[in-house]
Amino acid sequence: MKLLRHQSLGSAALVFAGALVLALSFFAISLWEFSRTEADDRARIVQLAEAFVKEYADQHSEGMPLPASFRRIGLESFLQTRVGDKTHAPVRVRVPGPPGLELGSEEPLAHVAQKITVIAESRDPAIYEELRVEGSRVIGRSIFPTFATSEVCVSCHNKELGGTPYKAGDVMGAFVVESDLTAFVMRSLAYSGVAFGVLLLGYQLLANRENRRTREIVELEGQVELERQRREAEAHSNFVLSHDSLTGLARRSVFMERLRELCSQQDKPNFFVALIDLDDFKTINDTMGHDAGDALLTTVGHRLKRIAVEGGGLAARFGGDEFALIVPQSEQFPTMHATGSRVVELVRCEVIHNSFSIQPSCSVGLSACGPDHVHDDAYLLKYADAALYAAKDAGKNQFRQFNDEILKTLNRRTLITSALPRALKYNELDVALQPKVCLADGKAVEFETLARWNLGANSVDPDEFVRVAEETGTIFDLDLAILAKGAEFAVSASNLIGAPVRISSNVSALGFRRPRIADGIMQCLHKAGLAPQHLTIEVTESVLVENIATANESLNSLRACGIRIALDDFGTGYSSLRYLQQLIFDEIKIDRSFLQDITSDSKKHFLVMKIVEMAMGLDKEVVIEGIETQAQFDLALRTGARLGQGYFFSDPMGHDACLEYAQKAGLNLPDRMHG
Repeated sequence: MKLLRHQSLGSAALVFAGALVLALSFFAISLWEFSRTEADDRARIVQLAEAFVKEYADQHSEGMPLPASFRRIGLESFLQTRVGDKTHAPVRVRVPGPPGLELGSEEPLAHVAQKITVIAESRDPAIYEELRVEGSRVIGRSIFPTFATSEVCVSCHNKELGGTPYKAGDVMGAFVVESDLTAFVMRSLAYSGVAFGVLLLGYQLLANRENRRTREIVELEGQVELERQRREAEAHSNFVLSHDSLTGLARRSVFMERLRELCSQQDKPNFFVALIDLDDFKTINDTMGHDAGDALLTTVGHRLKRIAVEGGGLAARFGGDEFALIVPQSEQFPTMHATGSRVVELVRCEVIHNSFSIQPSCSVGLSACGPDHVHDDAYLLKYADAALYAAKDAGKNQFRQFNDEILKTLNRRTLITSALPRALKYNELDVALQPKVCLADGKAVEFETLARWNLGANSVDPDEFVRVAEETGTIFDLDLAILAKGAEFAVSASNLIGAPVRISSNVSALGFRRPRIADGIMQCLHKAGLAPQHLTIEVTESVLVENIATANESLNSLRACGIRIALDDFGTGYSSLRYLQQLIFDEIKIDRSFLQDITSDSKKHFLVMKIVEMAMGLDKEVVIEGIETQAQFDLALRTGARLGQGYFFSDPMGHDACLEYAQKAGLNLPDRMHG
């Protein structure tokens, strides 16, 4: 708008200047033309007078003098014919009188006398023209020099002057013809003023029209620009909302929309859906830093986008290290096998970041849409996810195609997923107990609670339903349900035996994400009537990897209540000594994998000895898991560890069998086990 105001002011100035220039030009041209016309008229008057005098002279005898007043009579006669003529300006003629006649002291007359003198001295026969403002009048003046054309004229003048100043051919005076142009000038000024007003109005109208057009154009251009900016902003906003900011790939919502669109077509196209998870991505983040993880995600995203472009499909990032592909069936990707091979091959190419070499790998699950396959978008994604699940279970860095075997596993998992919440609600899970034994005397120190579940007539493997519970978010409820049954057993066994019975129970790493985890566990113990000092909570190293500060706070809350803490499956995860320094554990359980084939592996033997030595040096209780043979028992005994656990001592037992075992084998409850 400021620009438009500046343009309007500029246009007004140009309009005024243009109208003024044209009006002044009109006035100047009119004045020049009229003054030239009047000058010509003045010349014709003098010419007529001269012709009259010449005619008179020709009709008289030669040498006869011609009175000076005769010229005035002739001029006045010709001027008389112009009286009442409105087309010409008033004219006045001054003619020299007898020689020596003074023209007068009036300023204009003095000016004329000076001009006549100049003409006489120069002997220039040219007519002198001038346009002057004298007082309040505008005068156009022509001065015509008169010459001595005969000796009679010269002698007459010389006689009158009493000397001989003139000779033939001299200028002896002049005709001074004046036109009063004042009226014409005023009239021309009035006309010019009117012309100026008309021009100004006309120019203003034109300028207003142009200003309106300019304003409309500017406003239209502004609207177009605003619309363009709005569309660009919307497009950018839609892109940001629909695409991942790190990799530039489509988000899950865009992927699902495309998948639904393809599945809703009447002629179902043949295409493959691939779900991709990077293997051990968290390890890369923890060891090399999040910038390395971001660089890896970006590179993998570009590689998957290349596959999508090659196949005319779509690549998306679902979040974290999860990616997805839609790849139409083509000569380049004729089968799920070819598609999965291409994805695995391309992803595992080396990635260089800040001089670090990253060797990525991925697990891929694939499903297909076509005449012989499913056409529902939800099932396509579900089947690809089941195939991805199978690829991970198979050892990573590979792909799996959805098939009948995976479908059977999927249906099994679906059944477990739907039945587990009911089993938890109606207390349908059972508990089995396996003793931790003092290696020196074979007596039970405490009993570990293990979850058991019969779905119908068939038992469900704990690994199956525990994994489902972790995926569905019911794992903490499962942990508390098993803890409650274990606590009930410990209380009833203590009352029956007459001695305190200790138990240990597992809590998943996901459970430690819950706030006030200690409150939930203490409520469970209070309900069963078991003292906190008779409970050991077993946690895995993954608890620590999630968030060491939060884990430390939760573990300290539990220990403050009198509950012992055991680090379970030590050696299978990160096994960082940093955890042992920053977190306080009462017990370390060495994973069963260290005892497998240990009699033929001196390195494993040495490693177990050093782990036990290190744990005991940190004043930790050591439990060696997985003791199944006499040789493994002998080895465990030689390590110096005090406790052991495994099938060598007892299988997991039910409530009654465990009571019988406790009564038969006896209990070993040293002072340090009481907290």
